[in-house]
Amino acid sequence: MSYKGTETFQLLIKNYHATILIDKWLEQDVQTDLRVRRAKTRGHIVIETKDVLFANFVRESFPGCQVNIKE
Repeated sequence: MSYKGTETFQLLIKNYHATILIDKWLEQDVQTDLRVRRAKTRGHIVIETKDVLFANFVRESFPGCQVNIKE
C-alpha cells in the first residue's frame, strides 16, 4: 500500500488515554483536524485524523491502540 495523502487514520484508544491525547494536541498546537467519537468497543474512543505524523505519534505514545486506514 502506498501513501496517497487522502487516507483517514482511525485510532482506537482507551477513554482515559483520549483526554491525555487531546491535552497534548492542544498544548503542542498541532495543525491537524481531529474527529473524536465514541467507539462500538466499550471503554474506547476513536480518534480520526488525516495527518500521518500525528497518527504515528499516537501509535507510538499508546502502544495498545489499534489503527485502521480508510482510503
